[in-house]
This record gives sequence, C-alpha cells and structure tokens, in this order.
Amino acid sequence: MKHLSPDILKIALEPEVVAGPEISDKKFAGLSIDSRTIKPGEIFFAIVGDKNDGHAYVNKAFEKGAAAVVINRDRLSRFSNNPPGMVLAVDDTHEALLNLAAYIRRRTDASFAAVTGSNGKTTTKEMFYAIASMCHKAFRSPGNLNNLYGLPISLGMMPDEIEYAIFELGISVPGEMTRLAAVIKPELAVITNIAPAHLETMKTVENIVKAKFELIDNLPVGAVVVLNADDPLLMAEAKRRNLDFIGFGIENECPFRAKDIRIEKDKGLIFAVNGQEIELPVFGRVNVYNALAAITASSVWDCQPEQWAKGLIGFRPVDMRLEIEEHDGLHLIIDCYNANPGSVSSSLNSLHEFDTPGRKIAVLGDMLELGETSKDYHFRVGEEAAKIGIDYLFCLGPESEAISKGALAAGMDDKAVFHFMKQQDLLNSLLDIIAKGDLILCKGSRGMELEKIIIGLKGSAFKNN
Repeated sequence: MKHLSPDILKIALEPEVVAGPEISDKKFAGLSIDSRTIKPGEIFFAIVGDKNDGHAYVNKAFEKGAAAVVINRDRLSRFSNNPPGMVLAVDDTHEALLNLAAYIRRRTDASFAAVTGSNGKTTTKEMFYAIASMCHKAFRSPGNLNNLYGLPISLGMMPDEIEYAIFELGISVPGEMTRLAAVIKPELAVITNIAPAHLETMKTVENIVKAKFELIDNLPVGAVVVLNADDPLLMAEAKRRNLDFIGFGIENECPFRAKDIRIEKDKGLIFAVNGQEIELPVFGRVNVYNALAAITASSVWDCQPEQWAKGLIGFRPVDMRLEIEEHDGLHLIIDCYNANPGSVSSSLNSLHEFDTPGRKIAVLGDMLELGETSKDYHFRVGEEAAKIGIDYLFCLGPESEAISKGALAAGMDDKAVFHFMKQQDLLNSLLDIIAKGDLILCKGSRGMELEKIIIGLKGSAFKNN
C-alpha cells in the first residue's frame, strides 16, 4: 500500500527520534495497537490506556513480526540501542495514530461515507457495502472498528485502488464525533436513529443528539446527509437547523419509503421501495430501516434499483446481531452483541412478529452504561415485554431485576417472570420449560455474555420434547 511507505510514515508523524534499521524499500502491511493480534509487517502503536500501557508490549510486537513501532518520546531510553525494527518516537502515540489516519485520508481520491446512530450502525454499514460493491470498487471498515482507536486501524487496511469507502463511527463521550469526522472528512453522512445509550458519559438523550450531529457540523461543503425520517429526535434537530437531507422510512412520507412489507418464513423480509422489490434474508422490522438507509446512501453513489436488490438478497446478518437459527426444534433469535432501550424494543418487536408454533420466550440481560436512569429504562422494557404478549420472561443481572418488576407491574403472570443473577441458574430454569417449536430471544449488553446461554441451549437436551 503506497500510503504506508516508510517515507510517508515519517512525513505524517514527524517523529522527533527515529531509531533502529531504516526500511526504505518496504511498504508496511497495516496498523496495530494490539500485540496479541499484530501481523508481520504491521506498524505497532504503543498506546497508553486506562488499564494497559502498550509500551510494555513493544518487544512482543517485534517478536511477532512488527516492522516498526511508534512509542512516546519519553520512553525511548527504556529500549535497546539496537532494536530489530524501525522505532519512531513521538510526543503522543494516540495522536500520532490519528495524524497518520488523517494523512492516509488526504492522500486517497476515494469518496468516503460515514454511518452513525444509536442502533444499527454495523448492520447498515454492511448492507451499504453489499450494495456498493455491486457498483464500485468499495471498502468498508471491518467489524466494529469505529472509535478513535479502531477508525485509524480501518484506514490502514484500505487498499489503494478503492473508489468508495464506508466507515462506521461510534462514540461514547461528547467531542469524539468531531475528532472522527476530522480524520475521514466524509462526503456522505448517514444517521440511523437516536436512542438512549452511553448515558453514564452522555448524561442525556439531548446530548446524544448534539454529539451525533457533530458529524453534520464537520462535513465539507456539498456533502450529502441521509436521515431516518421516522425518528422524531432526528427530524426535530434537522428542522431546527433547517437541514437539507434525504430521508428514508416506513411511516412518514420521504424519498425512500418502504411499502408492502411482509415476512415470509423461508425468505425473510420482503418490501418495495420506489418500485423495486427487495428480498432481505433476515428478520425484524428494524432491518427494513437498516436496508432503507443503505439503499438511500448507495443511491447517492449512483447504484441502481436492481443493484439494491442484488446486493441485499446476498446479505447475511453480522454475528450476534438479530441472527435467526434453528436447533433441535427450537428457534433462536441471537441478538447478544449489545443492548440499549431502543435496540431491546426492536428485538422484542421482532420476537412478537415472528411466526412460531410454540411459545415466545425472552431472555433479557442488563443494558449497561445507562447511568442514573438505568432502573427506569429497565422497568419500561419489562412493561413493553408484558404488553407485546410473550409467554415467558427470563431476566439476568442486577439491573434486570427492574425488567421483571416492570413486567409484573404491567400485568404479566408472576409464574412466567423469572430473575436470576447467575447464567447457569437461568439456563437450568429455561431448560426445564422449553419445548420444540418454542422461539427464544437472547438480548443484552456485550458484558452480559448471553451467547453463553445459546451455547448452553445447544449443548443440552431439554426436557419437554
């Protein structure tokens, strides 16, 4: 990759000290901040974090094949006078990583898009890429490398010949979006929705709105904005700003509106948009919104309706994000990657919509990082679970006790509501009641590791066959 040659590295970082052998004829393979996963030929940035200091792993990075390392200048004296690879010393390794990413961005002629929102960022990005790759030489940031550490790593992976690039942007504190936008300078911005998330640091939903719109504030002149026209918070802020945007949605009139939505068990979601029928091999109404966001954004890049359809029919869900599996007569909705009140509501609605011969069971874990409002939001989730009419509710974790209380307060039978502090206790109780034909949703924040419940279900013989 021409954007990662040693000369460019030194120009972008302006290191105060360069030690070790120069590798003038080599092109680096990529960027890394993790010595456990670094690949030969990559550049290792020794980041000083809250829990770990990357400088402790420089030698390990070299042992695993790092071609160069970037360290803080005040740590240089701790290393060997004869390092096995290039060592660049800078004032701050994280700032250097961001500076290199910004330099890579400036040197490419590719068109850039940014996808953000409280829910659906990764799925929308993947759907957008599924369509864009039908039309162009496209790239998207892998996995959820979407923050001030992951974004530079993603940029370092981008091949030189790419014409269109899609990056997911995730934030947890005010100001982060401004810094992310300054790095990638997207000409196209997509905001999927606004929901309560990271409230420990963001404090209020109003702050979340402001933080997401930092992306809009930092767009270059002529950039295109794509917004969810059914999201009242997005629409209120767009109206307040008199913002010019392209809308997508289901309920409200907008340029890209889904119609004739239906679910076919063997196919997934089917709907029409602007006269084009779309077959989407996933479930959950939320995925109609994700697909609409991808369709709208790809149309800005001149992708045509038949390419929307071709790209989306081949889409497959991202791991642990509203995956549907069948195991030994059970239907499993696996949505364990993360959770906030908006995404849990969407998952519960997916459970409600799915046709099954058996009972509908929700296994809900704590929604983390909700701060002082946590109990209120968990209680409301319990109320919603009761109102949509599920048969059993299993809750896991200290915060989720409020989910069970909310369900009981909304009239759910106390013999159908359970709360546990330990996964194994929940699994044992679940195995006692489930039978073939039942549909089980597992949804919770990443830290709750609810995928272990799925593993337990698949590995155990349940009693009511």
